Amino acid sequence: MPNFLIIGAMKSGTTTLYDSLNAHPQIYMSRLKEPHFFSYDGKENYPITNLEDYQALFQGVSNETAIGEASTTYLFNSKAVERIKHYIPQVKLIAILRDPAERAYSLYLMRYRANQLKTQISDHEILDYFAQLVQKGSGGPLSNRYCASLKRYLSMFDREQIKICFYQDLKSDPNSLLQDIYKFLGVDEQLLINQPIKRSNTGGIPSNKILHTSLENLKKSFNATIGPLLPESMFQRIELIYTSLRSHNLVKAPPLPRDIRKQLIEIYREDILHLQDFLQRDLSQWLEC
Repeated sequence: MPNFLIIGAMKSGTTTLYDSLNAHPQIYMSRLKEPHFFSYDGKENYPITNLEDYQALFQGVSNETAIGEASTTYLFNSKAVERIKHYIPQVKLIAILRDPAERAYSLYLMRYRANQLKTQISDHEILDYFAQLVQKGSGGPLSNRYCASLKRYLSMFDREQIKICFYQDLKSDPNSLLQDIYKFLGVDEQLLINQPIKRSNTGGIPSNKILHTSLENLKKSFNATIGPLLPESMFQRIELIYTSLRSHNLVKAPPLPRDIRKQLIEIYREDILHLQDFLQRDLSQWLEC
């Protein structure tokens, strides 16, 4: 079983963090980045829903001291907290938080790419439809709140077991953040420091929607069937091909307009202020239009 988990939040740099930790020789990350084992009980369509399959993700561990995985559903899923506590009560937990307005827009764009919106829209309708969702003020990419979710974890785990990080630190000073996480995980803090940090799973909108959908479906099927059977080196090569094809097919999304951001800030203001007091960290930047 793992001894640490990256619990989210989604669209907050978890893939970049996963890849960076995976490069450390004393850290073992499950090949399948997001098993979601603790969030679901077999009724949902996820590849890892029983304990034996989950434990098999870590059979490749040799002499690594930190063993982990990264499933972004864990932070906001109340069932996950209880299941994690039941199976691995001494686990270390890493949460990474992002400006909620930026995160909501990024999550919305991800759902657009994946054809998960309730209605089909074209590229030129992206901002109009997002503005409609913001106007409603709930559901979809707007529904999650940080403070209540973190308090839920802290009610069941000791504070020393939880490392709370921020997306802006991953962007502005990734090496310092990684050193803090290495220290938290008990691995060599100096290894890989000052190495360039590669941003993973970058967002955008597909220039060819059919190609993007095909790539995503192939990846999901590959991870659930053939992927776990392949040697690590071959798996990595196929992953690089997928990443390259995906990146080349993405173009920059339209920036979030100031008026929509202003509406989002009002939706999240109470949660931001509560989180700021709870963590004793200045989050005023999240309240700026």
